[in-house]
Amino acid sequence: MSLLHRFRKDTANGLVAGICAGIARGLNVERKWVRIAALVSLLLFNVATVILYIILAVVLPPKNRWLD
Repeated sequence: MSLLHRFRKDTANGLVAGICAGIARGLNVERKWVRIAALVSLLLFNVATVILYIILAVVLPPKNRWLD
């Protein structure tokens, strides 16, 4: 399975769109670390982070609750 196929939006565990929760699940790390990295990125690269988050929210498929 390729790297991109591991990432899915995890809206059940997400705060906004489930992007950070889905990335954490795909990388097998705790959600809090991905959220901290997202906040740091938002502080340093605010426009780029917001644009990337919106793109991922549109592009990433949702987690399939029956198969995952």
